[in-house]
Amino acid sequence: MTNQTLLSTHGLRKSYGKRDAKFEALRGINLEIKQGESVAIVGKSGSGKSTLMHLLALLDRPTKGEIHLNGENTSKLRQRKLNHLRNKEFGFVFQSFFMNANDSVLNNVILPLKIDGVGRRERKQRAMHALKIVGLETKAKNKAKDLSGGQKQRVCIARAIVNNPKVIFADEPTGNLDSATGAKIEDILFNLNQEHGITLIVVTHDQELADKCQRQIHIADGHVASDKEGALIEDDKATREIEVYEEEPDEEEGDEEYHEDDDDDEENEEIIDRFLDDENADSDGDGFIDNNTQPHITHVKSKGSK
Repeated sequence: MTNQTLLSTHGLRKSYGKRDAKFEALRGINLEIKQGESVAIVGKSGSGKSTLMHLLALLDRPTKGEIHLNGENTSKLRQRKLNHLRNKEFGFVFQSFFMNANDSVLNNVILPLKIDGVGRRERKQRAMHALKIVGLETKAKNKAKDLSGGQKQRVCIARAIVNNPKVIFADEPTGNLDSATGAKIEDILFNLNQEHGITLIVVTHDQELADKCQRQIHIADGHVASDKEGALIEDDKATREIEVYEEEPDEEEGDEEYHEDDDDDEENEEIIDRFLDDENADSDGDGFIDNNTQPHITHVKSKGSK
């Protein structure tokens, strides 16, 4: 974590409806989030925590107040610029995955790069690298609907990091997962934060997850009720390094034949196969992955790995 302020809010208010039906979800929020922090936003249902996350992530505009990103007042930006900024700077991991179930894993991860106008071949290379980071490069040809819940969430993390974001917003990222799978997802997220400096902002009801963050912001009735440091994960429990996230041994492979309607089927196959065959692709700069185009993230760490 650095002392540089990444996100800040000033007198942030958000209301819905008019007159007698008016509801104030946020009532003057002032806060700062530093580059590289891990922050949990917690509160009861209806407290305003999800509204705050949507505003911080530039998914919605406040009724009043300002949101600054790297010192820039985002309220003065046009929608097109705002959309570009959000896609470039932020990654998202949601409880409900929000994947195209009938599309391939690779094409789901590619989406942010496609929106950003990255060239077809480069975006496929970068998507394969992101999948490798979460240990799912061998699932690139599979349709998303054929994955387990834990695998789907790891695909969402790959999609979130493919643009090398400064911030990952995670909204109840383990809410639909069993405790063992959820713990593995938490490992990936916190290692991306601790080892690569990606700011992690988590909205959760799970106090155990919140306690792992460096900071907890409690929202109640649209106000910041408290803002305190959380319990940090001990380094000796979370810093055993591996190149990629290890595959669960008991998960079904589900490697069905790949079918895709796009015009570039053969190119997809070529990129996937060459990526998997080239063991030196991301190490010596002479392989298929170009060091100038791949994300800066090169590995994650996992508890208990050998």
